[in-house]
This record gives sequence, structure tokens and C-alpha cells, in this order.
Amino acid sequence: MQFWTVPAIWYQGSDRTLDTHLDEIRKVIVSGERVAVAVVVGTRGSTPRSTGARMAVTRDGRVIGTVGGGCGEAEVIQASRNVLDDGQPRLVRVELTEDVTEEAEAACGGTMEVVVARWGREMVPVLEVFLRAGRERKSVRLLTGINPKSALGVIAAQADFGSAFAGMGETETAALSAAVPPAKAVTPQFITQTVGGEQRTALIEDYAPAPHLLVCGGGHIAVPLCRMARELDLEVTVIDDRPAFADPTRFPNGVRTICAPFGQTLAGMRFDSRTYAVVVTRGHRHDLGCVRQLLGRGAGYVGMIGSRRRVAGVFETLRTAGLGETALSELHAPIGLDIGAETPAEIALAILAEVTAARRGGSGRSLGLAYGQAAAKERVRR
Repeated sequence: MQFWTVPAIWYQGSDRTLDTHLDEIRKVIVSGERVAVAVVVGTRGSTPRSTGARMAVTRDGRVIGTVGGGCGEAEVIQASRNVLDDGQPRLVRVELTEDVTEEAEAACGGTMEVVVARWGREMVPVLEVFLRAGRERKSVRLLTGINPKSALGVIAAQADFGSAFAGMGETETAALSAAVPPAKAVTPQFITQTVGGEQRTALIEDYAPAPHLLVCGGGHIAVPLCRMARELDLEVTVIDDRPAFADPTRFPNGVRTICAPFGQTLAGMRFDSRTYAVVVTRGHRHDLGCVRQLLGRGAGYVGMIGSRRRVAGVFETLRTAGLGETALSELHAPIGLDIGAETPAEIALAILAEVTAARRGGSGRSLGLAYGQAAAKERVRR
């Protein structure tokens, strides 16, 4: 059996977050119901999802997550129903090689290999390791067995606070995991080791803590900003010193609100490269206080709203206070990409576009223009 790790065209990049559907899957199996879980273990060519993408199918036909949609996913759903019926894991090869036409359900022309296995209560400890890692913002490693004859779909999870196993033994897990250094499977890795005289192959994935959007200021821009950020699976925290603007009912479920002074709150927080801070307070003084607490402390992104005049004043004040150019270079201000935004929702979109570009390493340029220029250069060379 051959596996491919060519990146998918829509899900490129090394950023991998904890699966947002795992808690939903855990609730289903804790209730006593079994689910079939499909994981993409190999791709070749153009595919809608990359290696590691997951989807669950319940007994009543509910689908949690996706492996790409269209007729290819329908094939995986049918295989999932079969697995739920007989309990036998399967390796499904999905061909997406039809010509791209107006009638085609998918616009891909590659191949995916998908392992489908049945999960029950035995998976709860593994899921608990995953979910605890997410709550505590810690990394976690997932190992999925892909040996068709003996260990297809068995699984284990490892974190610094402990491990859990479902079908994959502790010795086997340790041997396979030791072959890949920590945090080196951010892009999924395949590893084969001899364990107990038998060859074992596993898909190894390292999941990093979910990206965290920290919003300083709970005003009119914060509401659509938080709504869109949750759609992008970001953890979101809003800080405002006014109870009416830190009211949790103003924001989507899952948004944490803190009603406290900005500077005091930020001084007590820890930031890392997956922290994206957005300063949208109600005034220059609060902006300045937030930025002072944010710069130079390891955040992956710090952006501040304001007119060019207001931004220039903040930069001048920070220079006078002794901040060097290296620290000042971290500040994205005025915040956001230039899309001609005017309304709060449009401004929120512009902000999240820049945050996403910072996360994914994007340029912020129009893809159409970029591809058009590349095509023009190619025609000139010919």
C-alpha cells in the first residue's frame, strides 16, 4: 500500500489545531452510541482535504466534520455505515479524477486514502487527553495505526501530562513515537517500526494549541470580529473595563469576556506565537496602555485600530518612552488589510484577513492578480 503526503490545495500550511469536533464526538460515545470515524491517511494530486482530516458518522446518519464533500465523501459515508454495522475497519481509496466540468460535484482531480474505524467508550480516555491539552493550551501527539492486516485504525494520544491508548499498545506507541522528534509531525508523518517482530506503520500528527484571538475593547467592532473569529475556530477573549461592553450575552458562545482594567489584565497574561492581539479600545490612552503591555512579549500578532494621525501619535509616544524599533516593528497599525472597509462588520473582516495572513504566511495580495501576473510572465518566457 502506498501513501502520499502532497499538500491539499485548500488546506496548505503547517498550522494544525485541536480538532474542533472531538468534544462533540466524545459526547456521542459517552452516551453509549458508537460512531464511525474516518481519517484521511494519504493524498495524491489535488484533493479537498489534506492528510489528517477527520469526519465522524453516527448510527442515525449525522455527519460531524468533513473529508471534502461531494461524491467522494458520500463514498466514505457509505463505508462508515458498513463499519458501524460489522465493526471491521476499512481502508477506502477515493478517486477524484473526473474531468472538471460545470456538472461536476467536485473540482479536484486527485486520490485520497481514508481509514474508517468504529469508536466506542474505549476511545474516551484518548479523547480526554486531546481535550485536556486543548483546555490547557498544550501540545498533543496523535498516532493512528494503518496496518491493514492487524492494526488498522487503532489509536493513541500523548501529551506531557500523560498518554492514553485504544487498541495501540503502550510499547508500540512508544517505539513509533520515538522515531519522530517532538513537534516534528506538525505536517503529518508516516513511520514504520518493527515492534515485537512485526512491522507497524502509523500516521503521527502533532497538534498545537488553538490560535487565540485577544480582543482589547468590546465595542461595536468587537461583536462581528468575535463572531467571525469563532467561525474560523479561534479561541477568543474580550477585555473591557465597562460591564456593559464585557457582557457575555453580546458575544457568541465560547467567547471569554473579562471585565477589568486593560493594563492590569494584560500584565497578568501569558502570550505565545499563537496569540493574536487586536487593540480596538475606545480611546488613545487605552490603546497606548494595551500596546505597551503587548509588544515584545512573544505574541504572534499585535494590531491597533486608528487613524494615521492617531497611530503616528502612539508610535511617537512609544519611542519617547524608550521602545526600540524592533519592538515597534511588531505593531500592525492601522490594523487590517485595505479592502475599503467602512461598516463594523467590514472592518472586522479586514482585521481578520490580516490576522489570517499573519497566521498562514499569506501576502494579502489578490490571488487573481497574482496568478494573472504569473501567467503573463510565463507567456513572455514562451
